[in-house]
Order: sequence, then structure tokens, then C-alpha cells
Amino acid sequence: MAKKSKSAAGKTPFHAVVEKVQSGTISDKEFSNYFVAQPNPRQPFDFAIGINSAAVDLQGVEKSGKLADALVHDASIGRDQQIRAATPPKGFQRKTPIVAEGDSWFRLPQVIMPPTLIDVLQQTDGYPIDNMAHWGDTLAEMIQTGQFWPPLISEQADTFLFSGGGNDVLGGEGGIARFLNLFDVGHTKPSDAAYYIKPEFYDNLKLIVQNYESLIQRVHVRAPNVIMIGHGYDHAIPRSSGPWIGNGMLFVGLDPTFQAALCQAIVRIMIDAFNNALAAFAMTYSNYRYVDLRGAIGKNQWRDELHPTVAGAAKTAERFDAALRKLPKSDAFTAPLIASRALFGRAA
Repeated sequence: MAKKSKSAAGKTPFHAVVEKVQSGTISDKEFSNYFVAQPNPRQPFDFAIGINSAAVDLQGVEKSGKLADALVHDASIGRDQQIRAATPPKGFQRKTPIVAEGDSWFRLPQVIMPPTLIDVLQQTDGYPIDNMAHWGDTLAEMIQTGQFWPPLISEQADTFLFSGGGNDVLGGEGGIARFLNLFDVGHTKPSDAAYYIKPEFYDNLKLIVQNYESLIQRVHVRAPNVIMIGHGYDHAIPRSSGPWIGNGMLFVGLDPTFQAALCQAIVRIMIDAFNNALAAFAMTYSNYRYVDLRGAIGKNQWRDELHPTVAGAAKTAERFDAALRKLPKSDAFTAPLIASRALFGRAA
């Protein structure tokens, strides 16, 4: 007798949801019905994933709902494998699949959220990509886990896309408020934006940049045939109800609605500082390429404070596509090891 797919209450049993994810048979409609995603206000670029109890029967397995994040991530990886192109687009002359590691700018909960630039590169442009990214991951977590190393060191892949540091730059678990001075009536113009940024922001940025540079150096030494491509994000737009930036600004008296230009100018300084550091790395390290995404996303192409809409993601993907097509052939690039050793002492 066939196993019933519905419980007595008309809900889908949790075990059936797990089976669908593991077998790769879950449809987009089922996915959006079974799972929910809400911004995690404690950490920029992160989302709290849950099970929709109105559609899924969790009776007797209530604690299993904690597995939602892992299930959604596994489903996303499974989907990647199903749609992965067999050959790269014309003009790209390096090994495939390409390895990608990063945060929510490289992977968001599928179906529930709009596609990322990696989704566009995979589905529209046809790049075979092994995407290891996970929404909310910090730069330190990515480096410490290091799941990207095996294919790079083994020379199975020689192109490494990286998206990291954004949630660290914007405050991490402490929130952006810890980097901002209280609102002052004598500093209300966008040109006053620098007044509001505490020295602590630059101290934190220095640590982030050092960790980022350390990763570039390690790739340089451990995988000299690999070219790493990174970005520093576009200028995010704070919202008065925004869980990651807007609420933190309101906490110190800065209102993203009534002081929109000022708030945007503050964030612009922060994002520019990170971008400028990465651009400098591209001038120093032969194995690193920097993609400037500033200005790629239109003002009406932001889904929320930190993530673009479908149209915005397409714009950012265009810039990555252009960078990928400019890369040298696999057999035409090897990072000079002597230079790498000389530079290795630069990072703290």
C-alpha cells in the first residue's frame, strides 16, 4: 500500500518534505509553500529560515523545524546541479566548474527570494559554477571552514569567485549603530556624513581587510594557477523599517525617511572604504581581480536594504560576466610564487 503524502490535517508530513529535498523532486510551488524566510536583524545579509507550520505537519517532530536552514541550502545546491551547464559560454577559456564561495549576494533561499548574480551567471549566461555560498556567512566563517580549498588545491578548478565581508563591514551581530555617533542638529547635510562614522568603524574595517588580504595570499601560495575574483557591494539604501541598517540608524537618531540623503551618504562612505581596499588588492596581487558593483543597481532595483531585485541581480551579473570573459586561458596564468612570498609579510 502506497505511503500517504498528506497527514490527517491535510498537511504534508515533515518526512515527506525531507524526502523531496533529498531526492531533488521538490517543485518551486512546494518550496515556497513549505518554507518561510525572514531577515535576521542581528546579522546583516542573513535570514532566519523556518518551516511553514500551516502547510507542514510537525507533530511529534517539532524540533526538526530547526533543520529548515540546512534543508533549504541543500535544496539550493541540488537545484544548481540540475541546471549546471555542460560547457561554459563562448569567450570563457578556463577550467569548469568555477568555484564560488560567499554570502547572500551569491546565494539566497531559492524561490522564496529573488535570484543572485550567481543564479544569473548559471541560468542565463551558462557558466558551470560550484556554488558553496550561504546567506549570512561572515568572512571569518568562510575562511575558517575553507570548503573551497579542495577543488582549488587539486587544480580541478582555477577560477574562484568570492563574496565576503559585507555583513562584517556593516556591523555584524553588533549592528551598524555601534559604528555611528548620535544624531546632531548641527550635522544634517549629506556632506556631514563623515562626522557620524566612529573610529571603531575603521578599526573594524582594518581587521576585515587584513583577513581578506590573507585569503588572497593563501590562494596565491597554495593554488598559484587560481584567479580569485571579488567585489565590494553596491551602495545599499537604508530604510526606516529596515532590519539591518535602518533600525540601527534610527537607534542613534538618524531617520532614513526624513534624512534619506544623509543616511545614504553615511552608508556610501562605508561601502566605498571597503571597495577601495579591494581595488587596491587588484593592483598588488596578480591572482586577484576586483569587480566594482557600485552604481550597478538602480534605486528601484533593491528588494530590501541589502539585496537587489531580479533586474538588479542581472545588472551585477553583467559586470561579473565581463570580468570572467577577460580572464586569460588556464594554461596562460600562473601566479609568480617569488612575488607571493615577498608580499606575504604585508598582512598582519
